[in-house]
Amino acid sequence: MDFKVEREFPRISVRFAAGWMEMSGKTKFILILIFLVGAAVRLPDVRRPIDRASWRECDLGAVARNYATESMNPLRPRIDWRGTTPGDAEMEFPLYPYLTAIAYKIFGVHDYFGRVWSFLFALGTLLFFFRLAREYLTDAALVFACAFFAFNPLIIEFSTAIQPEGLMLLFYTAAVFYFLKWLENENPRDFAAAAALTALTLLAKATAAHIGLFFGVLLVQKYGRRVFRETRVWIFGAAALVPALGWYVYAKSLWKTYGNSLGVSNEYHWIGADFFTNSYFVKGILFAEFSVVWVFFGLALGVLALVRGFREKVVRHALLWTAAIFVMYLAAARTTADEWANYYHIFAIAPAALLFGAGVGRLAEVFASLFNFGTDFPFSDKLRKTLLVVAGGFAVLAVFAFDARAIRARLLEERVPDQSFACAAKIKPALAADGLILVSGGHCRDADGYAVAYNASFMFYWLERKGFNVCAEEQSIQKVREFAAKGARYFVAQKSMLALKPNFAAELRQNFQVVAECDDFLVFEIKS
Repeated sequence: MDFKVEREFPRISVRFAAGWMEMSGKTKFILILIFLVGAAVRLPDVRRPIDRASWRECDLGAVARNYATESMNPLRPRIDWRGTTPGDAEMEFPLYPYLTAIAYKIFGVHDYFGRVWSFLFALGTLLFFFRLAREYLTDAALVFACAFFAFNPLIIEFSTAIQPEGLMLLFYTAAVFYFLKWLENENPRDFAAAAALTALTLLAKATAAHIGLFFGVLLVQKYGRRVFRETRVWIFGAAALVPALGWYVYAKSLWKTYGNSLGVSNEYHWIGADFFTNSYFVKGILFAEFSVVWVFFGLALGVLALVRGFREKVVRHALLWTAAIFVMYLAAARTTADEWANYYHIFAIAPAALLFGAGVGRLAEVFASLFNFGTDFPFSDKLRKTLLVVAGGFAVLAVFAFDARAIRARLLEERVPDQSFACAAKIKPALAADGLILVSGGHCRDADGYAVAYNASFMFYWLERKGFNVCAEEQSIQKVREFAAKGARYFVAQKSMLALKPNFAAELRQNFQVVAECDDFLVFEIKS
């Protein structure tokens, strides 16, 4: 590989094909190797069933299954914890579960088809990130940026997850790539691709709307005060926003009609006055950034890129991109600061990888300069540069050692299904009678008193039943009887949730017959 360091990064107008031809054979080989190894470390999880108590995976799995077994109308995404409603639920545009449902209709209902789709989306995302990074970085920096992105543990985790993040990230990365190309060359095809992909990104996940801030700043930099007089800007905005606005208005109507939502209207995400008095929010956001985005040590290379290359386009663009993401983090701080919500930070990995690659490029400059000075080279300056190279090299090695450890755990450690998955297999034959079920949900509100989405979908999915959830604070014999009156036949009660109400489990045993029991669940027949 040619590690010659250049002062100026390639202009964005250089097309990927030309950039590929200009790369050395060693660089091409290493990039192909990164792609193939990246695909290989993702592949083992493709055939894994939904065997974890993941509310989101089970919800998406249920929506796909309900499409395939009830109706393929794309405007009617339906969940299992629907109560007596048809199940129509407010959610992002359900393209991902719909694609999974198509596979179900052709090949039969198997969990792994959702993972196959996610795997394919992940490979496409890698290709688009490689193309994006090629437009900014020289060979050495490019290799490290692509490796940082491809082997990030969070990226790998969601490369086979049954969640819409994989599809969203593909659209998101491709949208940025084509938008930057259009800004530079004003090619109508790039404009159309950028607008269409931005629209698909917003449909896939509403939280991706922050990308509009990044694009907006770049447009202002290009057009200045006349940006609002540019017809193309208005066309782009309309093409990107109108489909998403139309869908989310419609999805809101499903919530208003049926009261079902996948964490949108039934949970409060937004920043409040307590943001300024409670350090939890800032600490949570920053810890997630340091741990799942930068894997701690990578931040040193990002800082090096900032200090030594602030004027470079790659650094300025990556910083603007990151700033737009942080606006979203702050706006939805009540969620983005939570440890369980680290997948919201998946947006920041692409700009972080660009900064990491740029930092490696700057580190290579410092390294090269150590061997290009005459005898009058100041010892103190040489010592400073030597220490920087040593520290930077350690940071690079530490990042990939951290990633390798996570990948090793993924490949070699046995992935044991949740106990609740095995419990569901034991419970299912005991539910002899048809009918709806009642299942323990999570807490009704968070520690600050704000509503949270308490609906737990995994037992519905595994038991292949429809029914109701009851949140922990509302558990009572009276409430159970109310659900029985609505049609619930069994109460699948999680012991850890029952324990939040003293003596509640004993009261249930006194009033209803136990038909099944396992480590963390009791099943009562509540309606004969």
